[in-house]
Formats: sequence, C-alpha cells, structure tokens
Amino acid sequence: MFSWSRWLHIYISTALFSLLVFFCVSGITLNHASWASSSPATITELTLPNEIIDTISLQTEFPLKAIQQFVEQQTGLTDPKSIDVMLESEEITYDYPLPAGYVFVTVLLDSNTVEIEHKEGGLIALINDLHKGRYSGEVWRGLIDVSAVLILFFSLTGLFILLQNAKHRRHGFIVLLLGSITPVILYYAFVPQV
Repeated sequence: MFSWSRWLHIYISTALFSLLVFFCVSGITLNHASWASSSPATITELTLPNEIIDTISLQTEFPLKAIQQFVEQQTGLTDPKSIDVMLESEEITYDYPLPAGYVFVTVLLDSNTVEIEHKEGGLIALINDLHKGRYSGEVWRGLIDVSAVLILFFSLTGLFILLQNAKHRRHGFIVLLLGSITPVILYYAFVPQV
C-alpha cells in the first residue's frame, strides 16, 4: 500500500506540476486585481449578406437563426450568453462573454449593419478568469475539476506516506495541525464577518 501511495504521489505531482504552478500564481494575481489591465474596445462594422436582407425586406419568417449563424461565422464564437431581439427599435444584440473580455454584437436592421464590439483584458485578467473558470467553457471547467480531484489524491497520498515514516511522523503531524489550524484562526481573527 505504501509503495502504491508513493508511486501515485510521485506521478500525480509530476502530471500536475504546471497546473499547480499556474493555480499558485493565479491565486496571487486574484488577490491583486489592480495589477490587471485591459485594452480599449474595438468595434468592427459589417454589412448583412443580401440573402438575409432580402428575407427581412420580404417580411416572411424573421431570419433570426440565419442572422445568428452569420454573426457566429464572423466572430468564431457560439452559444451567446444572451440574445435580445428588439424589433420596435430594429435591433438584435448578442452577448458573448470571454475570459478577461467580451464580444458584444449589435445588428441594426434599419441600416443592415452589424457592429462587433470586442474587448480583451491583459494577461493577468486572463489568468484570473481562467483560475475561476469564468466564461472558459465546459472543457476548461472540467480540467479544473479533474485537477482538484488529483490534487486531493496527491495530498492524501503524501499524508499516507508520512504515516509510514516513523522518524518524521510526529513533526509532520505537528506541521499538518499548524497548517490546518492557522487558516481557521486567521479567518476568525481578521476576515470581516456579520
């Protein structure tokens, strides 16, 4: 059992090395949000294709799906967070949030134009959003979950390895106890609470 734990501990820690470094660094940058920067938004203007314009002018079935497909072809994005159709003001908007930024698309039906507003944050803002899994998609959120489970195994196998080492067991458990109690004490002593 001990050799199996040691094997798991070594190879899980090796596989997770880069992710552990990433989550450690991004944990620091999350505490210092003022370090993050962003670039100004850019706006690109396009014209709706003729086949969509013709469908709108014929006033048959409204081509909402065709408009969305055109928008997604132009932006490379799918699954907007929200779509707002305001026919009285002849406007459709699509909101595509991204890690550390966004793409906001406004379709102006009266002029047959599409305005694509794109804003990106800097590297630190991107790192912070990836740490939180914010607007990063299902695959990245899955990576975070798998990493968390593997880090749990890594920690538990390390504790199990400590149990077999009689020479360092006592000191190891004292450090484990201090490491577990200190955050609780700091929380109750210094974190604002109601």
